[in-house]
Amino acid sequence: MSLKIGIIGAGAIGGYFAAQLVKAGMEVVVLARGKTRDALLKDGLTLTSEKGVDKVTFAAVSDDPAELGVCDAVLFTVKGQSTDQAAEDMRPMIGDDTEIISLQNGLYGIERLAAKYDEGQLSPGITYIPAVVEAPGQVTRTGSLTRTVFGPLHPRDTALHDELAAALQEQGTDAFALKEPMKEIWTKYVVLAPFHLIGCLTRLPVGGWIGTEEMQDLFFRAMKEICALGRAKGADVPDRIAEKQVHFVKTTANPNTKASMLEDLERGKPLELESIIGWVCRESKKSGLDSPIHDMAYALLLAHKDGRG
Repeated sequence: MSLKIGIIGAGAIGGYFAAQLVKAGMEVVVLARGKTRDALLKDGLTLTSEKGVDKVTFAAVSDDPAELGVCDAVLFTVKGQSTDQAAEDMRPMIGDDTEIISLQNGLYGIERLAAKYDEGQLSPGITYIPAVVEAPGQVTRTGSLTRTVFGPLHPRDTALHDELAAALQEQGTDAFALKEPMKEIWTKYVVLAPFHLIGCLTRLPVGGWIGTEEMQDLFFRAMKEICALGRAKGADVPDRIAEKQVHFVKTTANPNTKASMLEDLERGKPLELESIIGWVCRESKKSGLDSPIHDMAYALLLAHKDGRG
């Protein structure tokens, strides 16, 4: 069955999935504004990767969500700092049975969506796809990793999730629908925030900082701060996850990989500071935990939060 899929946030990640779903035969509508809207209306979206160049057009592109109409599912892929506004803007696209699938970094976004919508419609997810926006309507995938998982926040029927995952797999995306996605989301978050903060503070890709014992230790201690927070929130996040991640990044990760927050920092764009690193600081304090590495990084990066305008 062809599903009607809304894309909320046609940046690097939203653009990638929008292109893949069009190629899979889905009816894809895009909520976009300004130069991105104009580019998508005029020329569609161009996705460049090691596999070549794909160009797609959409069933509809508009800055008016009512014009796009109610969807079977929406992919919520805006940057963390845009969460609240985008969540309000998309209301006309959300019906009683619309699945809201969040592929944002971190856990802040799903908490904000849960405050605004029925939790029975929410599906948290994560993606490891590295991609950047070169210009409005032009997305480049910068690495070959495509692992993506998503699933319901609370147990329920997953037929739609399974259909979306299968459609994405047919297009070469390593996508999986999980009945209980939160453990894998926490597992990614353990490495996500430390990876972003170290990348931004060193201004280096992973290969530039992971090679010394001192940085490996800093990385490990930052990840343990998140493991402790996860356990305080009732998640199964043992410290051995941090140990495995240090080994993986040291031995297996592409040394040229940059944190997306570092990409934004270098381009003078606003940072997902509050939703990725600030969230750890605030939630740790609420739980009576110390998070000195995240606290330091948050303070040092605060001056860059809003970009260069």
